[in-house]
Amino acid sequence: MQSKILLPVILGTLLLFCISNRGGATKCNLKNIVVTQTETSEWAHGMSVYAVTVKNTCDCPQSNVMLACDGFNTTLEMDPLKFQYRVDGGLCPLNNGEPVVQGHDVNFKYAWDPPFPLQPAKSTIACK
Repeated sequence: MQSKILLPVILGTLLLFCISNRGGATKCNLKNIVVTQTETSEWAHGMSVYAVTVKNTCDCPQSNVMLACDGFNTTLEMDPLKFQYRVDGGLCPLNNGEPVVQGHDVNFKYAWDPPFPLQPAKSTIACK
């Protein structure tokens, strides 16, 4: 008789755990990827150099982050593991597709004038 009562309690507990765990993931979204750009005092081939910081303000890692980068250009050589400009425009991969984790910002620089409005366009949220 106790096993008949215990099974629904265990199933109910597991269901509640799954719902509450999933609830944490739904709080994260693309708005948690924050891009800031600061003009530095540096110049590269006659263009202003901008320092870009990309932060994830969510507890959940976000991988495959893509920035809208249509028309992007630079006179500064860039690390392709941090930001990959694609000639076809549109979307540019950040951090080589690896997760952007809260507290571990992705930083890169580019040189152009005026600055480009790099904005988050896509990501995959991965909560455990």
